Parts: sequence; structure tokens; C-alpha cells
Amino acid sequence: MKKKSLTKVVAAITTATLLVGCGGAASTDTASSTSDTAAETTEATDTAETNGDTKQFIFVCPIVGLEYWNMWSDGIAEADKEFNVNTQIVGPTDASTFTTEVVNYMESAIATKPDGILCYAGLDSYPKLLQEAADQGIPVITIDSDCSDTTNRIAYGGTDPYNAGYSSGEAMVKATGGEGTVAILTSSVSSEKEQTEIEAFKDAIKDTNLEIVCMEETNADLATGVQKMEAIAQTYPDLTAVLGTSAYDVQAAAKVKKEYKLENLHLIGYDDQEETLAYIREGVIDAVIVPAPYQMGFLGVNMLAEYIDNGSLEEESIDTGTITVSIDNVETYKN
Repeated sequence: MKKKSLTKVVAAITTATLLVGCGGAASTDTASSTSDTAAETTEATDTAETNGDTKQFIFVCPIVGLEYWNMWSDGIAEADKEFNVNTQIVGPTDASTFTTEVVNYMESAIATKPDGILCYAGLDSYPKLLQEAADQGIPVITIDSDCSDTTNRIAYGGTDPYNAGYSSGEAMVKATGGEGTVAILTSSVSSEKEQTEIEAFKDAIKDTNLEIVCMEETNADLATGVQKMEAIAQTYPDLTAVLGTSAYDVQAAAKVKKEYKLENLHLIGYDDQEETLAYIREGVIDAVIVPAPYQMGFLGVNMLAEYIDNGSLEEESIDTGTITVSIDNVETYKN
């Protein structure tokens, strides 16, 4: 059966993206140790014989169980039903070690030789991993974060990190009036996606009087983020604003802002977790840049299925876009 045009699919599921919550309905395995990795990923292909023509995909998730990635699961589950696919979701559960653990999951996924692999590819280890997949004849779609070397991936579907980062800079200028000092909390200095967002943020503020005074890594861990933010607040008591490049980064800054009553501190971040939205309603966080995880999950499965059916794709890269959420639209942006 001929698949829908990917461009039409992006438009069609934009509304659905905003209506679906965090159910995590796709088949998801969460391992507590990397010794279980091979057994988990093998499950993705063990069912191939009994599922007839159902395509067997594996999504190597950076952090299984994180709210943001649960929204991906919803999109993947819906696409699985529509395109006759079974996608197994595997990956680490510990944010502090995911950069090393996710490599093991990716290697095990390749070893099971599924029909296709979806993966976040924003780490330095991924060019080699994608080469290994290509050598095995396994098509790979990168989602959410593209690989620095795109030679061995079929396509990318997700947020354009430069556009998202530039939007965060624009939001910062609006919140601060373009004056003052800024600290950055980032989950990973080795994530090409986040560093691209930061470079775009810098481009957006370069003609203002905003100065970046420090950047701290949090490993996408809330407790670590709070500790780093407390240290920043003590070192820079007159700090104007903070940019958090992950959901937990901006939440950590918000917790410290509330606890230490830093009413004049402006916060810009990413993602629309419920706690983040609550902080926006309270006036603690100024704005967040919100991607479309449900849409990206759906799109990734659709792209991979279409490639397997047709041997090619209409587009090699699709930007699923973002929206800036603030007190002005926090109650209406999902409508």
C-alpha cells in the first residue's frame, strides 16, 4: 500500500501532537543494567516470524521513562498501528550514565538485525555506530538529534536545533530587554544538538547587551542541576537570567529561584512538562521552547516504513518545528 506523503503526514499530525498526553503506549523495555541489553533488544526480532509482514523496528531511546520520551512512545505506537509496524523501545533509564549506556543498546540493536532502527544520534559515538548499521544493511532514521556525519543515516526527522536555539535567544531578549548577564545549564556538553542550540542562542543575542558568564553541565539530572544552579547563584548574585537547554535544567533553575526568592531572575528553557507549565503559570519561568515529541515519534516510524516500502524518501530532512510557550499562551497553545 502506498504511504502518505511525509509532508502531508507532518501537517496531519500536528494537531494530534497537541492533543495526546504522556501514555507511553508503545512496547517499552527498561533495563536496570547493561547486561540485560542484548536480551531486551533480541525481543524486538523474536516476534518477526509470527507477525507475518509486520515490519520490526527498534527505537534506541536515550532515557526510557523520561516524560519527554514517553510522548515519543505515544507517537510511535500510533504510527505502528497505521503502518503495520512493531517498534520495540529499548534504552537506559539513568540520565547520569545514558551517554555510555545508550551505545551498548545501539550495538545490541544492530546485532539483532531488525528491519530498521530509529535513534537519537547527537553523541560523538554515533558516526561509528551508524557505519556499523550500514555495514549490516540496516536502514537508520535519526530523530530529535541528527548525527554529525549524515553519510550512513537514511534521513532525519525532528526539530531543527538551530531554529530552536535561535527562538530561545529571541525569548531571552524579550524577557530581559536585551540587558544583563546569562548563565547556561546544559544536560550534555557532548550533545551536538544542545551545543548547536547554544550557538544559535548566542547568534540571537549577539547584537544585545546580554553577556554569557558561565555554562554548567547537569547530565539531565534534576538534583545535579539544582546543585549547579545554587553554586551559580552564589557566584553571580546579580545574575539576570538562565537558559536551561533541557526540561530538568530549567526546572532546576526554577526550584532555586523559588527557594532563594530570586524574583528578578529570568528563566528560559525547553519542553512542556507539567511541572514546567506550572512554573510558567506562577511566573517563575518566562518561556520555554516546545518541540513536538509525539509528532517526531510518529514521523520517524512513517519515514522508516516508507523507505523500506519504496527504497527512497521524498525528503531527507524534515523540521517538525517548535512553539514558544509563555504566560501569554500557556492555557491556549494546545488548542
